[in-house]
Amino acid sequence: MNVTSSNSDVAVLAISLALGLAVLALGWAGATLIARRDPAWRRVQAMSQGAAAQGRLTLLERLRQGATSLLTRLSAPARPSQGWQQSRLRRDLVQAGYRSPAAVNIFLGCKVLCLLCMPALTATLPLAGVLQGPWLPLALAGSAGLGFLLPSLVLDHLGTARRERLTRELPDVLDLMVISVEAGLGLDAAIKRVAEEVLISAPLLSAELNFVSLELGAGIPRAMALKNLASRCGVDEVTSLVSMLNQADRFGVSVGRSLRVHSDSVRTKRRQKMEEKAAKIPLKLLFPVLFMIFPAIMAVMAGPAIIRITESIIK
Repeated sequence: MNVTSSNSDVAVLAISLALGLAVLALGWAGATLIARRDPAWRRVQAMSQGAAAQGRLTLLERLRQGATSLLTRLSAPARPSQGWQQSRLRRDLVQAGYRSPAAVNIFLGCKVLCLLCMPALTATLPLAGVLQGPWLPLALAGSAGLGFLLPSLVLDHLGTARRERLTRELPDVLDLMVISVEAGLGLDAAIKRVAEEVLISAPLLSAELNFVSLELGAGIPRAMALKNLASRCGVDEVTSLVSMLNQADRFGVSVGRSLRVHSDSVRTKRRQKMEEKAAKIPLKLLFPVLFMIFPAIMAVMAGPAIIRITESIIK
């Protein structure tokens, strides 16, 4: 009995330690990736917080560099030899908001880390008597597959959430651009001014428009800068906006009028999507009502009658 209890305690301790190390590693990897999401914003904050904060930031940067180096080594088996900087993964990371050159290495390192940690954690379960017998190889294979797919699922969720936020922010930003252009500003100046004005209300589009302004200031043609904007956002409304602006610039059409028409169409599409979601609510409520609420109502209504019938039959 004592030997069995001791083995069980050791198994529980090993599982707890392995879980703690895995959570710590994954948490630090995620924190490293998130911290590198917007380097320009970190530099601005570091400049505004003084010398003491600057010293702390230097220590954090050293730790992040160590974590990035570790994840880069882990990502070597999964990283293609060439062309990965223009790959679909790179585009998905940019559309999720991770523009750092090390984002691909960090993401692939997280995938390899999850691929190694999940089966390792599953292998410790038989020590606690949780999973034994012929199911262990299947559980190991399933946990390895889950560990490999988990970072991709998280990235897809983050990208979808960011695209939804960009879609919500777009109509108000378009209205400000219409006002700026009709007030006499050129398109380049209007983009820069709107990026400054919507920094609080629409931070994602503000950052994207700021990138466009920086690219224009660096001498990149406007058509290419706007094309890069559409590629970074991955939103259909932004893509159509870029096409409309390029066509207006090419054919000499009024930019203000084109922006106003596009703003109205974006608001119409958003209203239609909301109406579509509202129309799906009764169907989504059908199954919870049918399988959860309706049985309880039937039990309350028919319960006393069933009890009386049962008592009368017994008597």
